[in-house]
Amino acid sequence: MSLSYISGMKPYNIFNLFFCLMLSQSAFSENEEIVLHDAHIHYSQDMWDILPVDQALKMMKEAGVNRALVSATPTEGAEKLFKADPDLVIPMLRPYKSWRHRFTWFKDPELKSYLLEHLKRIAYRGFGEFHVFGEDADTQAVAQMIALAQERNMPLHAHTDLLGMNILLRKASGLAVIWAHGGFDVATEKLEALLKIYPEFYIELSYREGMMDESLKLTPEWNALLNKYQKRFLVGMDTYKPSRWVNLPENTAHARVWLKQLPENVAADIARNNLDYLFPVKHNKGLYRDALNK
Repeated sequence: MSLSYISGMKPYNIFNLFFCLMLSQSAFSENEEIVLHDAHIHYSQDMWDILPVDQALKMMKEAGVNRALVSATPTEGAEKLFKADPDLVIPMLRPYKSWRHRFTWFKDPELKSYLLEHLKRIAYRGFGEFHVFGEDADTQAVAQMIALAQERNMPLHAHTDLLGMNILLRKASGLAVIWAHGGFDVATEKLEALLKIYPEFYIELSYREGMMDESLKLTPEWNALLNKYQKRFLVGMDTYKPSRWVNLPENTAHARVWLKQLPENVAADIARNNLDYLFPVKHNKGLYRDALNK
């Protein structure tokens, strides 16, 4: 990184960047045996000046993240990282034209045109992470996005509530649907009910509440659920704001705390194998690299 670049940054940006790099070098060594494939990385516009593309990729690698689902607002952020490292980055298309559009996209009559336009830019692998709640998941615009996903076998990554998730699962028959944050605090009994009914339902665990007790031990109910449905969970860090990038080494280390409490094969599935099943590596090294060069 050049000194001229640093001199042009605002003081708090310089602090954030160097704090990121300091943490990335100090927090990873003791946890390097568990490689993570992260299902929830954002590289949105508020990070572009603070953390350049090469540094963002470096931070992920130093935190032991070898592959990641990446989305952004605007979506050009995901494209920036993908073009720089198509083997690490799995680009996801957010249906947001801007941050404000997040609150209205599911009623946008022009959404389908927007999605089709951006699907031509790079080889996006799925739609998300998108926010939609309750009956707003049952609109024409959402149905059009689901239809595009079904045509292309592109998984959905939804930040939603229980009602919204039930609507999406019913409408997205045969399509992989990932619940961001596992509903935050939705009871494990309700999660298991959905896991039993929908074989293509997956749970991503960033910000998931109640998994560990005060001594950082998995609770009995979560230990049992993760072991019973080891093929249906994904790790995620959710770098939705600058401080989450700052804390990426700490958050990946935290995930490894509970992963190490599981049998090795279960931990491997949740840490990386399940993401690789949904987003096969071969696509990034073949078809998707060809698309990148168009």
